Amino acid sequence: MERKYFIDNLRILCILLLFPFHVGMFYNDFGERFYVHIADCIPASLLNISTFPWWMPLLFVLAGASTFYAFGKRTAKQYIIERILKLYIPLTAALIFVIPVQPYLADIYFNNYSGNYFEHFKEFLVFTDFTGYDGHFTPAHTWFILYLFLISLITLPLLKLAYNKNFDLKLSRFLILKLLLIAVIPYIIKPIANLGGKSIAEFMAWFLIGFFVFSNEAFQEKTASWSLVTFPIFAILLITRCVMYKIQVFGPYWDLLTYIFTWSGILSLFGLGKRFLNFNSAFTKYFSQASYPLYILHQSVIVILGFFAAKYVMIPYVLQYILLVLVSFVITLGLYEIFRRNKVTSFLLGIKRLKKIEAQQSNPA
Repeated sequence: MERKYFIDNLRILCILLLFPFHVGMFYNDFGERFYVHIADCIPASLLNISTFPWWMPLLFVLAGASTFYAFGKRTAKQYIIERILKLYIPLTAALIFVIPVQPYLADIYFNNYSGNYFEHFKEFLVFTDFTGYDGHFTPAHTWFILYLFLISLITLPLLKLAYNKNFDLKLSRFLILKLLLIAVIPYIIKPIANLGGKSIAEFMAWFLIGFFVFSNEAFQEKTASWSLVTFPIFAILLITRCVMYKIQVFGPYWDLLTYIFTWSGILSLFGLGKRFLNFNSAFTKYFSQASYPLYILHQSVIVILGFFAAKYVMIPYVLQYILLVLVSFVITLGLYEIFRRNKVTSFLLGIKRLKKIEAQQSNPA
């Protein structure tokens, strides 16, 4: 089966969007204090509220579609091993070595904590709201890795059975009606298993939609042709959302707009990816390997830089924001380059061992 490079490229772009998004959290004015809060800045808030409704759902949709293609070259056992190596081990390593610095700095910044980093572990191991903003336990940004690992294992029997039985939703018949019915599922089940404002049930639904709907070749072609319509709708809704936020219009109209905005974003960006990003390049090859390690490392780098920038870098916020995005990206990429060259750290980040498995699968002899 021909590799869908546009899925790789879309995933990479979503991962790279982490840098402006999480730096923007230092400047949000919507009440989420994050691990460090520098100032209330409307432009940064507008960037973030324009991004998060479709961004993480799209990542789960891409993961679901990728799982469909993975079943073409992996047995269930190989898939589980790959999930452990690429998700579980890096997640565990992150919770021990990468994440604790974020609530530690938050505790210093907001609560004037005076102990050292290692003494703070007794605070880190206290369970509260799972955000870590109060200095206590959090998976931080790796909630995505955690959810993806759990969802992958929970849905594996169903998805493997459906794949082996060639289950087909027959999307060519009554496509729009089926899409409308499918579209409401994530929102109906959103209250289920909602931890820290992130529902594992909702994201499982997006993952399953990716597997059963967005992996369909005919549907992919449809999204590409629809993108001439869906992207302008997405752009109009984005502007409308920003205006509504600026004038503080919320309630049912805001919720309905968010629902349509999310779907128009996923459909249009997936379709545009299919049209313009279905290619393999040096960029694709490099960042396909780097994307998950960058995901794991980036936020701790950003929080450390933001902590010191808030105290010592007294420049206009726009310049501070740009500087933090660029420097955090360079440092995170540098750390990745260092860690990928070491056997232990590359294993903990899920890099080299995964390459060996893929090589064995492509050369079974």
